[in-house]
Order: sequence, then structure tokens, then C-alpha cells
Amino acid sequence: MHPSFFMLEKELLEHKIVTRLPLFLLVFGLLILGSIVLNTDSISNMSLQFNYQGNDAPDFAQGLSRVIAFGAGAVSLLLSIMYLAKTFRKERQEGSLMFWRSMPVSDLQTHVVKLGFALILIPLICSLLVLSAELLLWFISLTNGQDLISLLGEVSFFGVLLSWLMFMAKMILVSLALLPLACLLLAVSQVSNSPLLVVVVGAYTLKLVSTYVFTFTSLADFIRDISSMPMALLTAQQPLMVFVQVGWLSCLGAYLLGSLCLIVSLLLRK
Repeated sequence: MHPSFFMLEKELLEHKIVTRLPLFLLVFGLLILGSIVLNTDSISNMSLQFNYQGNDAPDFAQGLSRVIAFGAGAVSLLLSIMYLAKTFRKERQEGSLMFWRSMPVSDLQTHVVKLGFALILIPLICSLLVLSAELLLWFISLTNGQDLISLLGEVSFFGVLLSWLMFMAKMILVSLALLPLACLLLAVSQVSNSPLLVVVVGAYTLKLVSTYVFTFTSLADFIRDISSMPMALLTAQQPLMVFVQVGWLSCLGAYLLGSLCLIVSLLLRK
């Protein structure tokens, strides 16, 4: 087996919050949906209330799916940033850096594995929240019949898979937008014990200095656009339009900056 798989397994074992937090949210959601299944009278009352108010059931169902997807995406984004900020710091504090230097693993491979863990594996784990929630809604619609259908609209197995695929597609874009920041955090985390604080304070300092000292607002706009892209992608109904609004020049500058941060991180690793 390729050494990268063992390294990913090590990251899962060392950062258990990546699996425990989604599992906790899944169990919490199971309890809520289980109470809905046991209390069928409440579903009937809710459906009558929505019909009385004239709300459109399919719109409510789409809104519920968006809430589930946003919640899972926000958890994934939070876990990824937390992991990137402490993964190298943890190795320095525990003294395991020299151990990994003795292994037949290059510094570049280590960075690729850590970026893959943060930007691919964590969103994949959190996507199971979306898949589980949608499957539970589909199962409840089968057991409660017309009561839930009148409230949520038609819930199909194909719709469940489509919601999961749409979430994964959106998270791919979120990971692409997060990549420059990920490289920056990896670099800063090797020289600071509080990389998130350093990045946030540094960004606000650059914005204030460029705007009020040099009256140069382009840098402040660039920092604002790039830093807000991941969350904007999560909330956007048309995620690709977020890249269009930011502009190709800003995106190119962000990826060039991310490449520079990755080179710096590799040099610091040596």
C-alpha cells in the first residue's frame, strides 16, 4: 500500500475531532428525526399549518436541503481550518518532527497528504452528514407516507443522490478557494504557535495600512474577496458566479501567493 494511505490514517488517529464532531451531529440529527417518526401527530399538525399559511411544500423541501448542506459545509470548513492551523504545530510541540524526517517520505509528499486530508478527506467525511440526513428524510417519507409528503413534497432516492453529488461539487469549489489560505496556514504554523491569530491580525493590519496610510484600496479588496470566497461559495445558489465576481486576476494572484507560501513552507520544513 502507498505510504500516503498510512499517513492519512495517522492523521485520522491524531485528529479524532474530524470524525467525532460529524458523528456527534449525525447522532443528534438521528434523535431529532427519530422523535419526528414517533410523533406522527406533530407532522400532521405541521402540514396543516403550512397548507393553511399557503407556503409551497417543494420550496420548503429545497430550503431544508440547503440548510443541511450549509451546516455540513460549515462544519467541514471549520474542521479544515482548525486542522491546517495545528497540524505542523502539533508535530513541533510533540517532538515527532524528527521521527518523520527519518521515514522515507519527502517534505513535498507530507504537504500534499496534509492538504489532501484538509481539502478532500474532511469534506468527504462531512458529506456523509448530508447523505445520511437525506436518506433519513427519504426513509421517514416511506414510513409516514402522505403526512411528510404534504410537508416536504416528494422525497426520492434519486433526489437523495443528487443532493449529495451537488454538495460534493460545491465542496470541490470551496476546497479550491481555500487552497491559498491552506498553504499560508501551513507556512505560518511552522513559525508560530497561534497561526490563525497571526493570519487574521496580519490581514486586518494590511487592510488598514493600505487603505488609510497609502490610500491603496485594491489590496484591501483583494484580501476581502479571497478571504470571503469559501463562505460565499457555501451560501451561493450558483457557486461558479462567485469566481466570476471575484475576477480571474484576483484568483490568479491568490494562487500565486499560495504557491509562494507552499515553497516557503517546504523551505521551513527543511
